[in-house]
Amino acid sequence: MNTLQLYISKSARESARVAEINPSDEGRRAATDMKAAVALIDYPPSAKTVFFIVANVQGGYAIHIVRTIPPTKPNHLDATIFIAKDLDIMAEDLQEVLESVSATVLAKAVTEEDMNRLRHLFSREYDLRDKSPRIKPSRGSDYAYLSYGKDYISLAEILAEGLYRPEWSDYKAVCLLDETLSPLPNSMTDLNAISDDRQDDEPEIESADEEPRRHSGAPVSYIFSIPVSMPDGKSDLEFELESTRPIQRSPIDGYAVSGKIFEGPERINRLRRSEDKTLYARFEKWIWGAGGLLAGILIMAIAGLFSDSKSDRPAAAYQSSQQTAEAIGSTESNLTISAEEQSKPSQPQPSEATAYLDNNRIWRLDDMEKIEGLRGLFDDLNNYRFEEITGKWSDSLGASKNFAKVVKAAEKSVSKKVDPRRHADHSPAYNREGDTGIGWLGYTFWIDP
Repeated sequence: MNTLQLYISKSARESARVAEINPSDEGRRAATDMKAAVALIDYPPSAKTVFFIVANVQGGYAIHIVRTIPPTKPNHLDATIFIAKDLDIMAEDLQEVLESVSATVLAKAVTEEDMNRLRHLFSREYDLRDKSPRIKPSRGSDYAYLSYGKDYISLAEILAEGLYRPEWSDYKAVCLLDETLSPLPNSMTDLNAISDDRQDDEPEIESADEEPRRHSGAPVSYIFSIPVSMPDGKSDLEFELESTRPIQRSPIDGYAVSGKIFEGPERINRLRRSEDKTLYARFEKWIWGAGGLLAGILIMAIAGLFSDSKSDRPAAAYQSSQQTAEAIGSTESNLTISAEEQSKPSQPQPSEATAYLDNNRIWRLDDMEKIEGLRGLFDDLNNYRFEEITGKWSDSLGASKNFAKVVKAAEKSVSKKVDPRRHADHSPAYNREGDTGIGWLGYTFWIDP
């Protein structure tokens, strides 16, 4: 059955499974005790508190809905939802399930009536994906957290981006915390402000013999995506290619690669439609256009010479001559303007800089300073220099979809007269001293709340 799975456990001195709905061996393995992570959360022991913990496993990912049990920390109830990698579940459907299960575990006791409602909820069947995604299991030794709420991205937006994220697998698990909660000091990695230390630009080696095989003629996989239009909006079509030789340009005619092409299943190489903007192609259009205009003027002049009225001929000839001179002057002017416009790109072009901005959720100072076209941007973002962001940076990085959203947020912030330094955590700069990463999405919501 194409359904979600639910595992309810109680973790106190010992951990015990209380109930299961649609169980499987994979799901049972994913529903592990999260006591170690719960112990790192700073919450009032006298109150019932709910938060989420996400962990990736080989066959999918698990969302632990944790409800603390007063008054002893870290005792808790854990309602684990296991989502197999083949299921295609919409963000709004998943949010409904999370809210319903959270309300159930917050009750004084889980009754049989509650269980019947949950069985009905988890009897829903979902579509299967055309192609199963590659799941990178969580295997880090540290925990991380991501905040949501009024001063951060909303939970709905987190769900819309997807809860399976390969970069989260570098941690043992990721805690999703309401803004009223936080981890104990220095106990978790803050995903709101900094990125992990793994270099995203390098393909990951899965096994000791992977590197020799790549240089011995064995096929290497590449993942590409192109934008497509669907009845319910725009989306991306992903496809995989294997090649024994490096792919260095777009495999589809009429499309260009945004930045460098990366090997391996963990990186997506995004393609954008390209246009023929060579000097020859544009000049050819101008010549044909100017030629057609001059031919039309000549025909008009000849028609004027053969007018029926003799007395009107000199005036007609003069008028035609005058029109011809004016038209030629206009044509020359148009050609001059077009020649000037030729030196300006008709639209911003993708580059290594825009590829970095679109392929990374968190923009790191060290990375940006190494990339031509990004040096100085981090400092302008961090210090709320909106005039620079909406001016020179917008002009040079206009091909980046992510940066376009930052520019739009900066423009709205200025028009609404929002004070980005309204809270001590983001004053006088957006980042606290020592933080060298900016999550672009969180930044947009802060400057344009």
